[in-house]
Parts: sequence; structure tokens; C-alpha cells
Amino acid sequence: MPVTHFVTHQINKDPKQPGAVVTCAELDAFHEDYAAKITAQLRNVFISRAGKRYGEFSVEAPQFKGLTLDWLEDRQPFLSYTQKVTKLFADKFDNTQFEMQGYLAFISEQLADGNRLYVYHLREKTNVAFNDEMSLVETRYIDFSNTGFAMCVDSTALQTSGSKKYVSFSYGRGEKAVQNLFCEFSGFSDTINTEQDTQEFLQIVDEYTKHLPQEQANETRTKVIEFCMEQDKYGAAVEFKSISQELDEEQPEKFEQFVQQKRLENRQQVNAQVDETAQAADTVEKTEFIPDRKSLKNYIRFSGKNKDVTLSFSATALGQDVTFNAMSNSLTLTNLPSRLLKQLKQEADFQAEKGAQ
Repeated sequence: MPVTHFVTHQINKDPKQPGAVVTCAELDAFHEDYAAKITAQLRNVFISRAGKRYGEFSVEAPQFKGLTLDWLEDRQPFLSYTQKVTKLFADKFDNTQFEMQGYLAFISEQLADGNRLYVYHLREKTNVAFNDEMSLVETRYIDFSNTGFAMCVDSTALQTSGSKKYVSFSYGRGEKAVQNLFCEFSGFSDTINTEQDTQEFLQIVDEYTKHLPQEQANETRTKVIEFCMEQDKYGAAVEFKSISQELDEEQPEKFEQFVQQKRLENRQQVNAQVDETAQAADTVEKTEFIPDRKSLKNYIRFSGKNKDVTLSFSATALGQDVTFNAMSNSLTLTNLPSRLLKQLKQEADFQAEKGAQ
């Protein structure tokens, strides 16, 4: 997975100043080992983030896409491309009270399944270290834990396919307004609602398991969530075919066929309800979906808290060790954790002794 280019440019914008100060690199050269290490760490930061957005570049803001295609089609070198993008983005800060410090890192990478372009907002920290003479000196280093926004462009798909999800974007640390500004500048447009897709999939899982014996239903739901979480861990989509094979080796197509049939029924139901002026649901048969981590976690655990109580329990416990009464908005808990039970009994004994005095 060679890194072919790694260029950084600096942008500093003081909220009291009318414009940003830009310092662009003048050479497209990098230390290959350092670039590979930094790219690997930033990729892990990007993949581990929840709530990534997926989409394409809007036709209403063609500038960033046009410059990117100019580079990809060899009409300008990578360094020139990144310099133009940085300066144009910095211009968006003119006469605003936005604040930004740090660097825009542009990384191109060749992968087996296609090439990628990454744009990261990086920040740095200062600290004290020993030099070769064992003297203390101030040093600066990249603060990966404080990485700002990040964008990944599947540059191969951008050039060759009609995909609607060749760009992924994630918010990071820092001002949300600045990150929205980069979204607007790049022309990023959402085309996939990962939360909606995941919730539809989980509803189908419920329908698939509701006629199974309780133990088998719980086991199936657990396998589904574990599979989806593992895919999310690596930033990969969940393929219906793969998860179906994981669930049933004897009938590897059973779950996949059930999912596709239910998805078709859902689309037909939506299309039957819309009028001529409304947009009908997408009838394209999908073979995968991008999981939403928050929806997955909420599916396997119920949790919540107020000023005095924090409560969390597995979804499989509902109806067994945990009973909910919708009329009184109350929970009845049995089979309490041994540690909690011990604390409660100690408190009960203490109150009993106190009352006897």
C-alpha cells in the first residue's frame, strides 16, 4: 500500500484578523518511512470514528472536484493541486470570525482495490525532550488524538464509475463551523443515510428472528451484531451474502433472500404512499449497507441516566431478568449482579441496625 504523495500546508486564522495566513510547501517530497507511519496512524483515526458520512461531490460546487480531476488526469502536478486547494479554502475565512490553526495534509495512496486521496486537518503539540547532548529542548509533534476533519476520496471510483458514495467525511476535534466550511468548500453531499439503512436492517433481523426459539433468536441477533461491529471496526460495508453465510452454513442464502425480500416490500410500500410530486424510494437492489455504530450499540443494549441513576443492560435481558411495565413506566430487575446485591444487603443491614438503636 505505497504512499505516492504526502504534502502538508499550514493555515492559521486568528478570529480577530480578517483573513487566514497560509504557508504552502514548495516541494513535493517526503520521507517514505515517515509518510507510511503517519498515514497508517491517520487511517486508524479515520476508521475508528463513528458517524462518518458518505456521498459524492455536488454539481453545485464543482471547484474542488474539478481540481482533483485535473490532478488525476495529469493536467497538473500533485503539489500544485494541493497548493491551489489550500489557498482557495483559506479564502473562505475572509471576513469571518472563524479560528483555525494547523495543517492540511494531502495524501495519495495506491491500494489493491483502487487509489485513495485523503485530506486531514492536523494539529501539533509542543513538549520537552532530550537532544543528543542530553540537554532539554522544546520539540513539536503531530497530535493524532486532536485530529480535525478528515476526507477520503476513492479516486478510482471518482474517475471510472457512477458510484454515489466515492467520498467519505468525518468530523473531528475542533470548531464544527470550520469543518462545515470545508464540507461546503469541497462540495461534499450526503447520498447515504447510514443510520436509516442500519435501523431498517435491524428491523428485518427482528422479523427474521421473531419466529425462532428464544435461545436461537438471541444467538442469531448476537451473531449479526458481532459481524456488523467487526466490519465497522475495519471501515467495511456489511454484505448480505457474507453475513447470511455466517448465520447458516446449511442454507447460506436463506437470510440474504429474506433481507432482499423485506427490503423490496419496504420500497414498494413507500412508493405506494407517495404522490406524483414526491420522490419515490430507491428500488435498486442493494447487496450491502454501511453500518451505523450508534444504532448497533443501541440494538444490543438499553442504557440511560439521570442525575441519580445510571442504568445499562443487554437487550436479551428484557423480558427475562428485566421486565418493563409501560403503564407505570417502571422496571423490575431480578438476578442482580452479585457485587450490587452485596452492596445493597450491606446497606440494608446498616439501616436496620441504625433503626434498632
